[in-house]
Amino acid sequence: MRKHYAPLAHGEKRRHTRFFWQALAGLALAGICVAAVMVARGAGQEKRQMLENMQGRADVLIWALEGSARSFGHMRQNPMLNLVEEVARQPGVAYIALVDADGRILIHSDPALTGAMLHDRETLQSLHVGDSSQSRFVPGDPDLFETYKVFTPSRPRAGGMGHMRRHMMGGHAALWPDPAEGKFIFVGLDASHFAANLHEYVLHLGVIAALVTLAVLGGIVLLFYIQNYRFSKRMLEDTQALAAQVIHSLPAALVVTDPRGVISLSNRSGLEMLGLSARDEAPLSLHDAPSLNWQALMDELDDGAVILERDMDLFRSGANPLPVSLSAAKIIGSGQVSLGYLFILRDLGEIRKLQKQLRQSERLSAFGNLAAGVAHEIRNPLSSIKGYATYLTEKLKNDKMAYATGTILIQETERLNRVMSDLLSVARPTELHLKPVRVQSVLQQAVRLIAPDAEEKGVAVHLRLPPPGSFPEQGIRLDADRLMQALLNLLVNAVQATASGGDIEVTLTGARDRAAGGAPGGEDGFWSISISDTGCGMSAQTVAQLFTPYFTTKASGTGLGLVISQRIVEQHGGEIKVFSRPGKGTTFTMVLPADARQEETA
Repeated sequence: MRKHYAPLAHGEKRRHTRFFWQALAGLALAGICVAAVMVARGAGQEKRQMLENMQGRADVLIWALEGSARSFGHMRQNPMLNLVEEVARQPGVAYIALVDADGRILIHSDPALTGAMLHDRETLQSLHVGDSSQSRFVPGDPDLFETYKVFTPSRPRAGGMGHMRRHMMGGHAALWPDPAEGKFIFVGLDASHFAANLHEYVLHLGVIAALVTLAVLGGIVLLFYIQNYRFSKRMLEDTQALAAQVIHSLPAALVVTDPRGVISLSNRSGLEMLGLSARDEAPLSLHDAPSLNWQALMDELDDGAVILERDMDLFRSGANPLPVSLSAAKIIGSGQVSLGYLFILRDLGEIRKLQKQLRQSERLSAFGNLAAGVAHEIRNPLSSIKGYATYLTEKLKNDKMAYATGTILIQETERLNRVMSDLLSVARPTELHLKPVRVQSVLQQAVRLIAPDAEEKGVAVHLRLPPPGSFPEQGIRLDADRLMQALLNLLVNAVQATASGGDIEVTLTGARDRAAGGAPGGEDGFWSISISDTGCGMSAQTVAQLFTPYFTTKASGTGLGLVISQRIVEQHGGEIKVFSRPGKGTTFTMVLPADARQEETA
């Protein structure tokens, strides 16, 4: 492969350096953002810890007061007022107050405020005071941190609380109420130091983050200068290797020629597509590849045209014409000097093949729809003809001529019906892929798939599996995907036919050979899957039409689900049985051979 690479531009290194500094600026910005996030998170954690500490301190005071209340419950004199005043003298405690449900102060660390309103009733309701302590910064006073909860001292024994409620203290009524009356305790702490401490912590954390960021960026800069020399040395080699790898790996054919058409660069796909081979003794020329009129293409490019995705055929000796998409351009160097031509050819063989298959599939699909419609329209009168012919034949069986005529009519009707089946089989051919499969796993998967729809409608689905050993461990030969399709068709119908609160039961059983009485699941045995629902059931007339194409009792049904399920079962060599009673539910039973072999169905 001939190669030709333009030398690396002298400004590449400067562009790389400029890119580095831009990247470094980006890293610095990212570092600042990360540092800011870290500082914010650290500040948030510190703030939460400080708030927890203050609330913890307030909780300790509240617990101490509640404990004291339990201790004082049996005393005839209540020293709580003095205790509150003493506790409130601790550093950092602004006030302690016990209020009633209306917000009126019963006990306050400042006795002068006893009887006043700490908070109105609406404020208390908005605070949602409960058994657990809660905290807040008081609106309008950010230096005051308030913790509050329901005041819940234990009830004293032997009427101690009743006596306490009947005594007077300091000219006021007994201020030790029953906790069931909804009394609240408020502890206010001085938070004036909170903002200053938090600000100091954030400043300290920000300085550390800035120093770490600067150290990282300085290390990056130092690393850049250490690696800059090595990078400059490898840059040209890497660029050449990259260009060679890209050209070699390109799935399309790439050919570069000089102005005379001599190939200066081409990948392996280009040589193979043009039918050329690399020869060291003589240069390769496009004129050696008579696949296209290359000179005409070059002349067109010389006139200033650009060829993009032009469909053409490469005529190669000893091979069929290859459809390709051709793109070409003229290579212009400095000073508007022509350096040659660039040709890119993309193989369209697979695309054309897929397009042909798609058109064929569309024709088959249209034919299948037409065949299904024709079969549907013809089979309905055929059923009537056969029914009347059977009826008349039975009525006229004493008349030999009429009986023979009716028999011929029935046979011809059946033959025409088989012709319709053959037409559908040709239009929609299916092929089973039989392999050993554990039927239990297929049933479990089908039940899992239908479970969401059943739960949405309020229907319970139950799976009944036989005991271990009833089926071969190596599995039974069948097409799991097709069986799953048939099962889902039946399960969907069962769910749709069952009202909310109903049940669907899926049962797997091994059945003995109907002729020889073989062992369950044996070589000649049969096994069955029953799907029973507690739905509305069907009349005998409806059951008789279940497997008729396009027959459906649902407004949105297609009438093909049961037909498809029946065909799948029959292809496995089995059959579907239906038992239904109006208002009692329906049971579909698929009977399948233990050793399924694909049957040729019409």
